[in-house]
Amino acid sequence: MTERELIKGEEKLWADIYDYQVATSNARILGTLHELEIDEKTGKITDIIVKTDPERNISFKGAKRNGDLLVVPFSKVEKVGEFIIISG
Repeated sequence: MTERELIKGEEKLWADIYDYQVATSNARILGTLHELEIDEKTGKITDIIVKTDPERNISFKGAKRNGDLLVVPFSKVEKVGEFIIISG
């Protein structure tokens, strides 16, 4: 799915999702949502930035590591609910 259609009632505010836990689809916690990267030209989210525990060696296929931050392509996001679930 390249374009995401917004389902009524699905819209979330940044204040609502900041610091959400981010987990893989097989329930492995990666960390918490720290930031979103947005394409200035299109206004679309390109990546989510996940703050990981610096004492854990967290990796995820397709993500880039930057210190204690993990940059995950937004295309990996499956669901935003109680957690942000990303596909592995």
